[in-house]
Amino acid sequence: MKWFKNMKIGLKILLGFLFAAFIAGITGIYCISNINKISDLDTKLYDKMTQPLGDVIEVSNDFNNIRANTRDILLSDNTGEIQDYISGIKDNSDKFDYSLNKLSETTLTIEGKKAIEEIKVSKSEYMNLISKITQLKNQNKNQEAINILYSEGKPVLEKLQSNLKTYTDLKLKIAKETSDGNSKTADNTTLLTAIILIIGVILSILTGVFISLSISRPVNKIIRIADKIADGDFNISVNIESKDEIGLLALSFRRMAEKLNNTICNINSATEQVSAGAKQVSDSSVALSEGAMEQASSIEELTASIEEISAQTKMNAENSTNANEIAVSAKINAQEGYEQMKAMKIAVEDINNASTSIYKIIKVIDEIAFQTNILALNAAVEAARAGQHGKGFAVVAEEVRNLAARSAKAAKETADMIEGAIRKAEMGTKIAKQTSEALNKIVEDTVKVAEFINQIAVASNEQAEGISQINQGVIQISAVVQTNSATAEESASASEELASQAEMLKDQVSKFKLRETKSCLVNNSIKNIDFDMM
Repeated sequence: MKWFKNMKIGLKILLGFLFAAFIAGITGIYCISNINKISDLDTKLYDKMTQPLGDVIEVSNDFNNIRANTRDILLSDNTGEIQDYISGIKDNSDKFDYSLNKLSETTLTIEGKKAIEEIKVSKSEYMNLISKITQLKNQNKNQEAINILYSEGKPVLEKLQSNLKTYTDLKLKIAKETSDGNSKTADNTTLLTAIILIIGVILSILTGVFISLSISRPVNKIIRIADKIADGDFNISVNIESKDEIGLLALSFRRMAEKLNNTICNINSATEQVSAGAKQVSDSSVALSEGAMEQASSIEELTASIEEISAQTKMNAENSTNANEIAVSAKINAQEGYEQMKAMKIAVEDINNASTSIYKIIKVIDEIAFQTNILALNAAVEAARAGQHGKGFAVVAEEVRNLAARSAKAAKETADMIEGAIRKAEMGTKIAKQTSEALNKIVEDTVKVAEFINQIAVASNEQAEGISQINQGVIQISAVVQTNSATAEESASASEELASQAEMLKDQVSKFKLRETKSCLVNNSIKNIDFDMM
C-alpha cells in the first residue's frame, strides 16, 4: 500500500468518495435494472396476460351475440328484421375476428396459439352452420334449420367454449407464473440490494476509516512534534516517510526542527562568543579611550611644533622671496656690466686699431728719416768734394743728418712705445674678452641662481601652505581623536550592556533541549576558542 501512502490527501479523499460512489452506482444500477425488469414483467403481465382476458370476454360476447342473432333469425318472420340480424351476425363476426386477432398477437405459447387456431376453426364451422340455417330460413325450412342448429351447432358451440376456457385457463396460469416470477424477482432484488448496500456501507466505512487513519495518525504525530517544538524540545525524530501533503509537511517540520536546532545552537554559540567579544571590546574600548587621550595630548604637542615650523617656513619663504629679488637685481647689474664690458672691448679694439695705424705712420717717418740721413751723407760727401765752397752746405747737411738721426731716434722710440702700447692693447683686448666671457658666465649663473631661488621661494610658499593644511588636518584629527575617545567610552558602556544582554539571551537559549548535530559540535568547538589568544 506504499502507493496509497504516497498519494495526495485530496486524491485519497476523492478516491474514497469515488469508491463510495462506485458502490452506490453499482447498487443503483442493479436496482434500476431489476426495477426495469419487474416493470417490464408487470407490463408483460398486463399487456400479454391481463388485458387479453378482456379480449377473451369480447370474443365470448361477440360469439354469444352471433348465437343470439342466429336464434332471432330462426324466431323472426320479418324479412327486414332477418336482414338486420344477418348484418348483426356479420358485424359481430368481424368483432370476433378482430378480438381474436388481438388475442393471437398477445399469445406467446404454443398451447395458446393452438387454442386460437382451434377457436378460429370452431368459429368457421359455426359460420358455415349459420349459412346453412340462413339458406333453410330463406327456403322456409325453419324447423329443419332449428334441428341443424341444435344437432350440428351444439358440438361446435361446446368445442368453441371449451377452447375459450382452455385459452383463458392458459392465460391465467401464465399470468400467475409471471406474477410469481415478478414477486420472486422483487424479493431477490430486495435481498441482493440489501446485501450490496450492506457490503457497500461496510466497504465505505472501512475505506473511510483507512483514509481517516492514514491522515489522522501522521497528523497526530506532527501535532505531537509541533507541541515538542513549542515547548522548546528540538531533540525529536520525524518518522513519516509518505510523499503526500502530510509527508511533505512532516519533511518540512523535520527540516524546520533541524534548522531551528542549528539556529539555536548557533545562537547559543554566538551568545557566548558575543559575551566574550563584548568583554574584549569593552576592555579594548577602555584601552582605546586611554590611547585616544594620549593621542590627543601628543597631537596638541605636534600641533604646537607644526605651528612653530609653519612660522619658520613662512620666514624662509619671505627670505627666499627677498633673495630672489636681490638675485634678480644682481642679474640685471651683471647684464649691464656685461654690456659695458662689451662696449669697453670695442673701444680697446678701436685703440688697438688706431695704434696700428700710428705704428704704420711711424714706420713711414722712420723710412723718411733714413732716406733723409742717406741724403745728408750724400750731401756731406758732395760738400767734401766741393771743398771750401761746399763747407756751408756740409754744415747744413750735418744738421740735416743730425735732425734725421734725431727723427729716426724719436720715430724709433715712438715706434717702440707704440709697439708696447699695441702689445698692451692686445693684452687688454684679451683680458677684456676673458672678462666679458666671465661676466657672461656670471650672468648665466646669476640667471640660474635667480631661477633656483625663485623655485625655492615658490616651494617655500607651497610648503608654508602645505604645513598650514597639515596644521588644519592635525586640528581636525585632534577633534576626531577626541570624538573617538568619547565614542570609545560609549562603546565600552554599550559593550557592557551587550554582555549583559548576551548573558540574558544565553539564559533564554538554555531553556531549549537541543539535539547534538554536526553543526552543534562545530559550534561547540568554536565556542571553546580562547578569544584572548587571538
